[in-house]
Amino acid sequence: MKIEHLPPSHPFSSNCYLINSGSEFAVVDPSTKYDEAMISGKLKYILLTHSHFDHILEINEWAEKSGAEVVIFESEAAFLSDPGKNCYRLFDGSERGYFGPVKSVKDGDELTLGNEKIRVLHLPGHTEGSSAYVFDDVAFVGDTVFAGGGFGRWDLPSGDMRALFGSINRVKSLPDDMILYCGHGEPTTVKQYKLDTER
Repeated sequence: MKIEHLPPSHPFSSNCYLINSGSEFAVVDPSTKYDEAMISGKLKYILLTHSHFDHILEINEWAEKSGAEVVIFESEAAFLSDPGKNCYRLFDGSERGYFGPVKSVKDGDELTLGNEKIRVLHLPGHTEGSSAYVFDDVAFVGDTVFAGGGFGRWDLPSGDMRALFGSINRVKSLPDDMILYCGHGEPTTVKQYKLDTER
């Protein structure tokens, strides 16, 4: 499996990752402009860790030009088209969002990308339907945790402090050597994250 961090296209862009396994591709949190030249096979999935605007800035272009399935946790799906919940209204005063079809998933669901299995891990707290996409040795965790022992905010729509701390513990329960690709900043590992939170 190959993972590429795509350069940001906007000042508020989240991290955007392109994953390749075999002849299939997936993009995580499409905040970078779509470029067909980056993809030498089929773009199968647009994987969303949650619905916040900085993680979906270019979702419409990715979905329209690739035909890939937009995947998001079931309780988060309606937020994509709600500018109050996706925070477009709060941060730039617009009524933007994604209004196309989605594939709703729930905790424990599995997806297949090339030779890889992807497990959905529900991590509520930053938003109600925040989730991670877990492969054998890496996980894309969105804004639940950040390198250095950080974690996401809970004061935006559908955020919940108690749920977030429970989700942080769920991340900590993953294998120590698993690499965590975060929604902002650098990757870390489960072991390093636990060490950083103990300081």
